[in-house]
Amino acid sequence: MRDDVVRSVDRLPQIFWSDGQPWSEVNLWALEMGRDRDVKIKTVVSLMEHLHKYANWLEEVQVDWRHFPQTKAERVLVRYRGALIESRDQGALKPSTTTARMRAVIRFYRYAAGRNFISRDAPRWQDKTVVVSYFDTVGFERTLQRLTTDISIPNRTRSGIRLEDGLLPLTEQHMTELLRFAKENASEELYLMLLIGCFTGARLGTITTLRVSAM
Repeated sequence: MRDDVVRSVDRLPQIFWSDGQPWSEVNLWALEMGRDRDVKIKTVVSLMEHLHKYANWLEEVQVDWRHFPQTKAERVLVRYRGALIESRDQGALKPSTTTARMRAVIRFYRYAAGRNFISRDAPRWQDKTVVVSYFDTVGFERTLQRLTTDISIPNRTRSGIRLEDGLLPLTEQHMTELLRFAKENASEELYLMLLIGCFTGARLGTITTLRVSAM
């Protein structure tokens, strides 16, 4: 008899540790999602890609995925959250990717706790309810309650002015330090070029083509 609820899945992504052993808990999660007709295979693949990156990080820092000591800063998920934020701030990860990656990891841990793969009492995070306001299709304001955690990463771009290729402008303090360093250690020409650029906003191409008559 054909089962219309459970589907067969070909080429289901699986995760293995560097020693060849499977990450059985994650792979079972992927299998159960993959066999659920209400879950798109594309979603399963995306989640497993995020968990694969997480597995690589676990092996890199040599910490067990079930490491939840009482000291919050030492908990595996808190440490991973910090690593993701650092990568985002350095420009190695997009804010949206950072948010999605942490969300995928939390989603797996909810499953793992529900299956008793880890203790439900392990201090993983603190759940909290967020109320989101929105307007429906006819203009009435509605509210939606959403469960989130204290280790989720909001999808927020870095504040402040952003220049070409994601560069950030110099702060006044950094500009002063740069000019002082250039005056003491660089050639007079370079110092003057930096001085003109900082106080006029002129580009390098403009500065290098200045003539006495332009002064």
